[in-house]
Amino acid sequence: MTWRRYADCARLNGRVVGLLARGRWMRSSDIARSYDALAPDYDRAWLVHLQDTTARLLDRIPGALPEGPILDLGCGTGFAALRLALRFPGRAVEACDLSAGMIAEARRRPGAEAVAWSVADMAAFLAGRPAGSAALAVAAWSAGYADLRHIARDCARVLRPGGRFALVVNLADTLAPLRRAFRHTMQARAADLQCLARFPFPRDAAAVRAALHAAGLRAEHFEEGACAIEPPPSADGRRLPWLLRTGTLAGFDAMLPLDRPGPVADTFEARLAADPEPIRHHYALAVAERP
Repeated sequence: MTWRRYADCARLNGRVVGLLARGRWMRSSDIARSYDALAPDYDRAWLVHLQDTTARLLDRIPGALPEGPILDLGCGTGFAALRLALRFPGRAVEACDLSAGMIAEARRRPGAEAVAWSVADMAAFLAGRPAGSAALAVAAWSAGYADLRHIARDCARVLRPGGRFALVVNLADTLAPLRRAFRHTMQARAADLQCLARFPFPRDAAAVRAALHAAGLRAEHFEEGACAIEPPPSADGRRLPWLLRTGTLAGFDAMLPLDRPGPVADTFEARLAADPEPIRHHYALAVAERP
């Protein structure tokens, strides 16, 4: 009913104003805690949907790179870092991730000893690198947790001439049914909202190109695409328990108690079930050179 929507919207606006006044924003530790919890199942639950696109990105990286280490930013359980270590034997590969749990899983993979693993925020990791020191920086699905313009600029600073920045990043309309279900749940259950968040995913593929250009990087390969995601069926038809194991809602359980049975989870589940649009990652993929 129209009056109910207006009332829900008014309650949500009041709740948001209150959270803003108290400075209640999602913290990086909230995201890390979510990934710590799902790390043991991440490869089976989610990486299988993304690894083909990630592998295509890595295959686009030229074999002739300048001297210097390879950096994997937001490495997760190590899929890209370990492939790069195999492709570039003898070259230092350094990988970071915000989640200690994800790094622990990466260290269990075969060949993990070839990579230097760090629990670190990617922006801080880059800030600590000397200028003109690296041959390659990779951000596979991770740059959306930071401001791509800043990450591209920092990568350009640390790369040697002829070095590459390779990335695949979600665009703003990625996983649209999940975003709509979350906004609906926030409005319907405003009193349960505990903090605010902003993920600065690029608006569109043109924004990704613009960020690379502004950083002084020349895109030598660029594509836009989508990965369809089909949640596995469950006996009761609920999709939220599986989604919470994938990382697609990492940190959002700090905003709303989606991970606990109750009206919040039920509201999200019902809205998601009513959405006819398929769940998909909408992304831009690029390999850019520092001239």
